[in-house]
Amino acid sequence: MFMTYLRRYRHDGLALLIILLLALLWFAPVLIPSLTGATLLPFDNLASFEPWRSLHAGLVPHNNLLSDLVLENAVWKLHIRQALADHQIPLWNPQIFTGIPFLAAGQASTFYPLSILFYILPLTAAYGWFTALQIALAGMNMYALGRVLRLRPAAALFSGVVFMFSGFLIVSVVFTMFIAAAVWLPLLLAIIEMIIRKQEEKGVQSFHPIPYVVAGIAVIGVMILAGHPELIYYTLLVAGAYSLVRLLIAWRTITLSNGQLAKRDTAPARRMLKLGGWLLLMVVLGIAAGGVQLLPLIELLPLNFRQGSASYQAVVGWAWPVRHVLSFFVPDVFGNPSHHTWFDLWNRQWVPATLNAHGEPIDTIFWGIKNYVEGGNYLGIVTWLLAAVAVGFTIYDLRFTKRQSALITRSYPVWFFSGLAIISLLFAFGTPLYALLFYGLPGWNQLHSPFRWVFPFTISMAILGGIGLQTIWESRRQGEQETRR
Repeated sequence: MFMTYLRRYRHDGLALLIILLLALLWFAPVLIPSLTGATLLPFDNLASFEPWRSLHAGLVPHNNLLSDLVLENAVWKLHIRQALADHQIPLWNPQIFTGIPFLAAGQASTFYPLSILFYILPLTAAYGWFTALQIALAGMNMYALGRVLRLRPAAALFSGVVFMFSGFLIVSVVFTMFIAAAVWLPLLLAIIEMIIRKQEEKGVQSFHPIPYVVAGIAVIGVMILAGHPELIYYTLLVAGAYSLVRLLIAWRTITLSNGQLAKRDTAPARRMLKLGGWLLLMVVLGIAAGGVQLLPLIELLPLNFRQGSASYQAVVGWAWPVRHVLSFFVPDVFGNPSHHTWFDLWNRQWVPATLNAHGEPIDTIFWGIKNYVEGGNYLGIVTWLLAAVAVGFTIYDLRFTKRQSALITRSYPVWFFSGLAIISLLFAFGTPLYALLFYGLPGWNQLHSPFRWVFPFTISMAILGGIGLQTIWESRRQGEQETRR
């Protein structure tokens, strides 16, 4: 029995192992700082501030953009460690002015399960291990979504690797609360897909999705405990849209079926409403599971400076400019904050950055309209090509298939994720469509970052890339079979 199970899932196990090893290999230099002398904590950035600036005159930090990690995040973790050592819950931070709320702010990820690494390991090592494991989780969760959407292991592995090493995630690896929240959406979508598909397969037979609902509750709860309010909103919004579309597809699938099942099934709409109730229950209980973090966060939100601090015009002004399209294909087209030299084509040598074209002193080669993290979106040219293959082949099949409604029902992942990618870009570039979010969704006017729609865009492109890879493989295999005939 065990050997049968092992043989059946050996390819999945191998793919997950590859994802884990890739993440550990990528971050290997910072996993054991005592041996390598390297850490993800940018201590050199302290040289930009007094008194360290006077102590280390002339030291240029590798990347000034990462200063928040040592000025805030590492300090938060030290505060939690001290509070726990004193047998207290870190509700309050008395070290800033007369004190400020700490736990309610959320972004310290106090109760996030993997945060235990920061409480038991030296901080110099904890950041490396936390980040490596989170990136591995990103790849594994995307792999799970690919497999649930019936991608072959190789295609799902491609999707997983694209997501875990996407520009969106890699530029954010030093912001622990961000990558803690961002990795769970693919797994949540996979759970939603399984709940609805099981209902399709069971038909009118009794189906109780309790195990999947429990898994979804756990995923939502863990994601909320990561403490990033913006990504909580994005995750629930995208999951809600997917649930709605998928329920409509399921209703359409049952309605179009002509077998004995359809004859016995007199109320497909009622079944979909019941299933929607299960999904709503999953969300409600998932939010409750993260309530220890979410409730104080909601209480704090009306008191923060973002409430009414920016107009619609100001917010869309912070969106990506049109010229940022270039960075989809050349990520460093506007420079890189960790680059401090430039290549002189005439003298064929690297020259340190000292002055810009206006004669102003500089030490970094970067001239993008936004900072590098907010503009990170690179996915690789191959991903774009494979996504185009997925969409192109689906449109081609639609033109030459008589039962178009059935084909649309079968190819819903391509339609949904390509639509989500397009909508995400329209929001990220600050088109007038963004007004629907700003004025239509409660609390959205406090989110001053349209460019964060790169999150669902990246997930969509990773899945479409995997579908495109599988499409090529299946087309080639079909061609070989026809040649043999």
